Amino acid sequence: MIDDDHDRLEADTRERVKPVLGAMSAIGEIEEVLAAGATVQVSPAVTAVPELARNCRIGSVIKCYTDGAEVFGIVRSVSAGDTAGEVHLEVDFAGQIVGEKFARGVTRFPLPGESVYGATDEDLERVYAPGADQALHIGKVFPTDYVEAGLVTEQLLSKHFAILGSTGTGKSSTVALLVHRIVEQMPNSHIFILDPHNEYARAFAYEGIHFNTKDLSLPYWMMNFTEHVELLISHNTDGREQEVDILRRILLAARRKGTPNNQSKLMTVDTPVPYKLTDLLDSLDGEAGKLDKAEDARPFMKIRSKIEELRTDQRYAFMFSGLLVQDSLSEIIAKIFRFPVLGRPVCTLDLSDVPSDIVDVVVALLTRLVFDYASWSRRSGESTPILLICEEAHRYIPSKAASGKAQAARKSLERIAKEGRKYGVSLGLVSQRPSDLSEAVLSQCGTIISMRMNNERDRRYVENAMPEGTRSFLEALPTLQNRECVISGEGVGSPIRVRLDYLEENLRPASSDPEFTSGWKHDIDDGEIVSKIIANWRQGSKQER
Repeated sequence: MIDDDHDRLEADTRERVKPVLGAMSAIGEIEEVLAAGATVQVSPAVTAVPELARNCRIGSVIKCYTDGAEVFGIVRSVSAGDTAGEVHLEVDFAGQIVGEKFARGVTRFPLPGESVYGATDEDLERVYAPGADQALHIGKVFPTDYVEAGLVTEQLLSKHFAILGSTGTGKSSTVALLVHRIVEQMPNSHIFILDPHNEYARAFAYEGIHFNTKDLSLPYWMMNFTEHVELLISHNTDGREQEVDILRRILLAARRKGTPNNQSKLMTVDTPVPYKLTDLLDSLDGEAGKLDKAEDARPFMKIRSKIEELRTDQRYAFMFSGLLVQDSLSEIIAKIFRFPVLGRPVCTLDLSDVPSDIVDVVVALLTRLVFDYASWSRRSGESTPILLICEEAHRYIPSKAASGKAQAARKSLERIAKEGRKYGVSLGLVSQRPSDLSEAVLSQCGTIISMRMNNERDRRYVENAMPEGTRSFLEALPTLQNRECVISGEGVGSPIRVRLDYLEENLRPASSDPEFTSGWKHDIDDGEIVSKIIANWRQGSKQER
């Protein structure tokens, strides 16, 4: 029965492709077949015809018909043959069509001597363009100007993605393009962007809502114990273990103090309930005054000093103001994760005003809120997917070699990468230094969008994260133009090189750098400009771009 089905499928495929093959001229013959690709010999008669010779260039898609299947490959390299005009093509297998559907990988390998043809526009659409109802169309398939390149929406979002590339290659514009396409297709999305340079407010002026430390409060009591330790306890200092133990005791006491007795028994140091800083300090003083305490006075004094510093420094007011004791957790989550959407599905949080010594704790807090809310909503039967996009991801989830002292943000994002898909949390990582990213996190990204990379170490790292069949594309990474990328993984049927769509100026992020050649052509006439800049600097305020 299985053999009969195979024979019928092979006959149907042969009849379907026979008219196409008959109308085309072969560009060469297969010389050698390996597990990952093949070598094709092209005669001088073919290279002399421009319409046929263009199928022999690097990046071109070729195909052959064998054993009832259409096998597709991508030209990786071109070398001269023994006679003038003859060339040899090194081809990487991309996948095959058996019946009507393209599938990655090859199970029916061609044999030496079989004819090879250039792929038609219809072939490229079948290979690269998923159905319009399930695709995000972001550009055109290279080297064509008309075949739409699409990402499979569900596969892209449910299995995480990463956008990687050197500085200035257009990563932020690619993020904006992708988010605009998602919002067009799904206007009730919930998208949260961590924006370290305040680039995205302009790109989503109409589709998004934008916060910074002046208009969004993140009360200290929302932090879990790990985040409290990250913020209040010094790293690698004598007596750190004692300080951590003291903090655990006083934090639990402070949380319980403002909670009814029937609820406090179930409370832990991680329970996100409000507490007063005065209660925390009172508990600290109570612990310090115990006659039977095992610690000396120094750990208590260090914790008190740090708490007092955070209370009095206005830079931390968005977290440690005395007005933040009210229970505002529901309001904050509804704001930043867009419940309800109200026509603005995108939320961007400007982290550029957050003091550098606590930015990792802020990122840890926000990313953990995403995961905790999603996991608890799943248990409550009210699960709503959330897309979290993390710009400059290498700062928060560094590789072991580049790892610094901060660990809370890394742990939170690693947890999302490994478990987030179970609860409807999609992670989008954006980085210019993939070699500095945690390999454990990058390996969880089902789709990799790679832009131009000049650093060989970064390219090797991306190569390890990419699936099979991408060798020809990886070798092209140093030569990609701006607005070009290579996409591989779950979001596409086969690895693909894409020329991204153009975004209007008002839809792009404010990520352009100051230009020396134009900036140095004119002198600054306003003598007060330096004083004005310093005044803003001292007040901690910035002019909006």
